[in-house]
Amino acid sequence: MKKKTISSYLRTFRYVISLLAIINLLSCNEAIETMPKKIDETRDNEHIYKPKRIDQLGQEVILLYSKSNSCYLPLLKDSSLYYPGSDVGFQWLELFNDSLSEGSEYKNRYLVGDFMALNEEQESRGIEEKNPKMNELIDFKKYDEKLFKLFDAAEFSINDEELLYAYIRNKYSTDTSALLNFYEKVWRFKTPPYKRKFSRMKDKVYANGQRVCLCEAREDTLLLIAQYATSSKRLTPSILEDSAGNVISTSYVQYLPIGDRRTYYASQYRITSKNWESDRKYEEADLIHDKKVGGGNKRVTYYKGRAQLPNFLLMEPTKNYPKAMRSNGIHEVALRGLSRGMLGTANSVGCIRLSDFGSKFTRWWVPQAARFFVIYSNERYHREISLESIEGQLPFKSQEEGNLFREWLHANKPLKAKQLDIDMDGSHDNGFILDAYNLYGEEYKNQINDK
Repeated sequence: MKKKTISSYLRTFRYVISLLAIINLLSCNEAIETMPKKIDETRDNEHIYKPKRIDQLGQEVILLYSKSNSCYLPLLKDSSLYYPGSDVGFQWLELFNDSLSEGSEYKNRYLVGDFMALNEEQESRGIEEKNPKMNELIDFKKYDEKLFKLFDAAEFSINDEELLYAYIRNKYSTDTSALLNFYEKVWRFKTPPYKRKFSRMKDKVYANGQRVCLCEAREDTLLLIAQYATSSKRLTPSILEDSAGNVISTSYVQYLPIGDRRTYYASQYRITSKNWESDRKYEEADLIHDKKVGGGNKRVTYYKGRAQLPNFLLMEPTKNYPKAMRSNGIHEVALRGLSRGMLGTANSVGCIRLSDFGSKFTRWWVPQAARFFVIYSNERYHREISLESIEGQLPFKSQEEGNLFREWLHANKPLKAKQLDIDMDGSHDNGFILDAYNLYGEEYKNQINDK
């Protein structure tokens, strides 16, 4: 009996020890399985959410990124994209503005002129603009989402505009002048983004795709703030004057800056002067903002002393490009004969053209001395295409149909009709009306169908 009891105790003891060992083993296994998993998750998250620095990216990755974001183009080391005989490709640090003070929030802003109208398959590349988002701009980092929504809604009615004004005065009273100035001088001119594959002028049709990109260089990304259709050089004016110097007529001859003429555009410029326009009054709030971004003035630039070039940004080639044309600039489309509908194609006499809103916002956003990189290949710069290939894509079949749209635009969006130079009566297939329909055609159709 005594032995049995001892034996029983021993079995019970061994059972308890074994049980404790199993529990301990399970605890250890759980710890072994859990802790490395957490460590691995941390490492995985670091791997997923911490992109490589821009200056560590290889050329294959940069090329891939540049296909959807032209801000990466200046980093490509492809000699076919640059001014002949110059250095090929720029470094990440070369994107930054080295003239602003060290503490400036705007040193990382730069521009890219991507002047390729054709894609790699030599087809019309097409343009799809991108308007800026206020909540992505460092200028508005301290404001709330409601303000941004009111800014976007204000154009629809006087009541919406009054709601914006009241909200600014009540919520941001110390910034009222700056915010209202930005709305009245810039944001209220905003139009929907252009989206098209071709541009037409009279009986000529051109491949579309040229763009100016507003970029910000970050350590791990190049951020595309805005993207606007543009027009670079294709024409040279031929002016006939009488003996007194009066202009009798002006015609244009073709001059493409490709091949032997590729030196016309430098690969890098600086924005050395930021001028104004006569339609907007230059006030104290404009002066304060210009000082904040390094400079700007109220001068108005004129072409040949006659045609105004609104919001002219003088682009000075850097010293590495001695043969590049000087005195060109970025400005709003100004010559009546060349409509905004031609933006996206090579159809200027040398300057870089933008839309009304594109030019106003770019002048407001770009810092003094910002770098402007011009990138394109000869083979993808320009292409005329047949009128027959796009006839089925025109929105109006007659002048009567076109005039109905003109009347609707004047009645519903008078400011936009003025911006786009749309008369009450005119051609149903010129660049002006096609341009306006590109922006507001869907809204027009929806309202007509609802009646």
